[in-house]
Amino acid sequence: MSSFANKKVLVTGATGLIGSNLVDRLMKDNSDVKVTILARNEDKVLNTFADYLNNSNFEYIIQDITEPINSLEKFDYIFHAAGSIAGEAIRNYPVDVINANIQGTINCLEYLKNQTHGRIIIFSSATVYGNCDNQRIVNESDTQLTDSLDNPICAYSQSKRMAETIARAYNTQYNVDVIIARFSYVFGYTKYYPNTAIFNFIQKALNGDDIVLNGINLARRDNIYVEDAVDMLLEAAQYGNSGEAYNLSSNAENDNFAAIDEITELIVNSANKLTNMSAKLVKKPFEDIDRLPGLIMDNAKIKSVSLHKLNITKLSEAIYKTVKNYYDICAKKGENAYDKIYR
Repeated sequence: MSSFANKKVLVTGATGLIGSNLVDRLMKDNSDVKVTILARNEDKVLNTFADYLNNSNFEYIIQDITEPINSLEKFDYIFHAAGSIAGEAIRNYPVDVINANIQGTINCLEYLKNQTHGRIIIFSSATVYGNCDNQRIVNESDTQLTDSLDNPICAYSQSKRMAETIARAYNTQYNVDVIIARFSYVFGYTKYYPNTAIFNFIQKALNGDDIVLNGINLARRDNIYVEDAVDMLLEAAQYGNSGEAYNLSSNAENDNFAAIDEITELIVNSANKLTNMSAKLVKKPFEDIDRLPGLIMDNAKIKSVSLHKLNITKLSEAIYKTVKNYYDICAKKGENAYDKIYR
């Protein structure tokens, strides 16, 4: 879908879910692209990208994105994916989260401004749309609501919104070529999985453990498989209009508007099918009616600029693919317990 032949690309946060899948796509689909990745942990880089270490078109930089970028290269594209999405980090280390989202964005923008050419794609989030009082469909202009200061994810959502504002400011004042990519809730295979519910539940289910969910009326949300998200990301990077934001989302197509309990049910079913075990989803207390409001992110804008048909994988198929990827890793290593693979 993408054509980055003879382009030089920098990916920050490259060992994360979207970043690692993006790097794989670029390296596999574009033989002449030169990819430089930036990450903090060299061991993760060496393990995640072992297949590319001897490739002359692949380089890596080990540093924290809150420091000025340590490179002399002139990049055609910068994909700024660095920053934690783990709930634990957002709750317990909010200053670190803010620094990565804001100072990291400034460092990328300054780098691009100083080299006087190239395009940056800022990774943003569904959280910039804030909480809602009723189910609604949002497009890129619907950012008038915001999270309250006592919301546990406020540091994340507000710093993402500020990163967008800073990017637009650089576009206006310095003519830096900026695209804002607002992702809905992305899931899929990644070697070093974040500490989020979906990945923790995959681990439990593949171990044959029951998963207990405590809560009632859980909200549905707009989910998207990582391979579909990368398709949209590459289209936005190449064909998006400078200075604009794009929802990279499922638009609730193919059953992707689902709550965590519905997703977990699919995880358990997929794991049991693969392992012949009998993990169960236990809901207590729980109700299946009168769910809390949820957001559907309209993806008409990215479709309008895309030159290719954008696929939205059915949720059950995408969950099965994700679980199977981890199951296959276990089988190759001769491990029975999923939690022994990378931890």
